[in-house]
Amino acid sequence: MGNVASGVKIRRRLVPEVEERLTRPRRLVRELPDLDAGRLHRLIRGGDLAPCFDAAEDAGDGRAEECPICFYFYPSLNRSKCCGKGICTECFLQLMPSKTSQAVHCPFCKIKSYAIEYRRAHTTREKKIKQEGEQKVNEIKLRQHSKSQIAGEDILP
Repeated sequence: MGNVASGVKIRRRLVPEVEERLTRPRRLVRELPDLDAGRLHRLIRGGDLAPCFDAAEDAGDGRAEECPICFYFYPSLNRSKCCGKGICTECFLQLMPSKTSQAVHCPFCKIKSYAIEYRRAHTTREKKIKQEGEQKVNEIKLRQHSKSQIAGEDILP
């Protein structure tokens, strides 16, 4: 029998393979004495934290996102769970508290207990689907607004 539970399916997120060099920070401004490199490696490889992408000075093809802390551009960023603002992994690591400091507030909206999530970069197809969905929502809102204006004009003398 072993340690396998029968009938249990393990669901794993499909995470694209991350190059080894992208699991190590290279642009840290200050030394992080209590940085757990093994945990960082696992979080990046598991898709829970954005890879330590190579920084770019400009947006290039226009698909890169700018980190509002360091002002470099990256293929994708982590997102603040509280307000959805983007932040690169290296800036996030420098904001996180050490073992001796207190909890960190979100640098954008100042909420206590700052946390992030990584949603990965969207493919061109995913961006198109999202854009089409947003366009449909805007069209519906426009139709509703037009109907309410017409109804309002009929009521007025």
